[in-house]
Amino acid sequence: MKLNNSFINFFLACALLSGVTSSCSMTQEKKLRSKGLTLMYKSRTAVGQELANIRLRKVQLSEEQVDQHLRSLKYEDLSLFGKKKPVFSPEGIDRMARLVTKAINHAPANKIVYFDLDTPRGATAGVVFPTNKVLNWKFSSIRGSSFSSRSLVSWGGNNWRLVAQRGQQYHSAQKLLSREPQENWIKIPIPKISERQLRADPNPSPSRAKRKSGRIKPKPAPEEESTSVTDPDLEKKLQFLKDLYEKNLVDEEEYNRKRKELLDTYL
Repeated sequence: MKLNNSFINFFLACALLSGVTSSCSMTQEKKLRSKGLTLMYKSRTAVGQELANIRLRKVQLSEEQVDQHLRSLKYEDLSLFGKKKPVFSPEGIDRMARLVTKAINHAPANKIVYFDLDTPRGATAGVVFPTNKVLNWKFSSIRGSSFSSRSLVSWGGNNWRLVAQRGQQYHSAQKLLSREPQENWIKIPIPKISERQLRADPNPSPSRAKRKSGRIKPKPAPEEESTSVTDPDLEKKLQFLKDLYEKNLVDEEEYNRKRKELLDTYL
């Protein structure tokens, strides 16, 4: 990706020289923006007092590690018919992984990385920062919907919460006599990485090398080959569902569930 090298070099130079020259300081007027992605460094207190006493750590991550983090993040729409979905689309991950990795690895002391990714439904925005052996992902909005605590959710609302996957956990904050999980803030362990892995990271990994034109080729719809149907309406609905799956608009779990419901209705 030579197209964005000048942007990247400016961004990293600002990170390394912040505090030395005012013309290159990472303020709200100085942002990296590329293909609908905005990145900038912010102070901890700029995104809330809850981060003021958190001790940040310097880390060196591989692009593959950040890519895996982005793919693992899930959220749940808390409206009446809400369901679990990936926070980032495959296309969004391809736009983010390389630049976010560089931003984290070159972050100045006491600075966190703010990101804002344009999506068809609105911005997905938040901050990412390393603490002791974990990488923190805290979101203020996902696909144009701002975060509200579950206590404020009403029927038909457009609120959401992150869904902790295996090995992940919510950040918890002290509330009166107990600690309350922050459902827009996920902590993911950072596995150890060798210097050899870091040096090798510029070469595409097998999973990333398969991507073309910033898109992952969807795998065939599961179990489709063994299905034989004669009802035209059922056939149309199954084909429509398959098209949604192959366009990454529904995940495999949702595909199989809806497909079974269709078959149970007609058979």
